[in-house]
Amino acid sequence: MEYMSDTGTSPTGATASLADLRNLLAEEPELDEVSPQEAAAVTDETVVCWCNNVTAGEIRTPLHDGTACDLESVQRCTRATGGCGKCLPMVAAIVNVELSRKENASPR
Repeated sequence: MEYMSDTGTSPTGATASLADLRNLLAEEPELDEVSPQEAAAVTDETVVCWCNNVTAGEIRTPLHDGTACDLESVQRCTRATGGCGKCLPMVAAIVNVELSRKENASPR
C-alpha cells in the first residue's frame, strides 16, 4: 500500500482521485463491539489506546475519583480515542462497565 502526501501524490508520483480515496476508506472494517465481560476482564495495565498510550486503569481512575462521569469526559481527561479511533469500542465498554459497577455499589 502506498501512502499519499498532502498534495495527493504518492512517493512514486502516482496520484489518487477523491473517488479512489473514498473507496479505500469505505473498505475499512467495521469496529467490533466489545462485550461487558471482555471489558471487565481487561487489566488496569493493559494499553487500550495505542495512539495516546492510555491504559484501562487510566480509563477507570477518573470514573472512580469523580473527575469523569461519562465517555466524553473520560475522553477529555485521558485523550483516549483521540487518534485513529479504533479503541473506541473497548474504551466505551470499559466506561459502561465501570459506571454500572459504580451505580450498583451506590446506596439507594
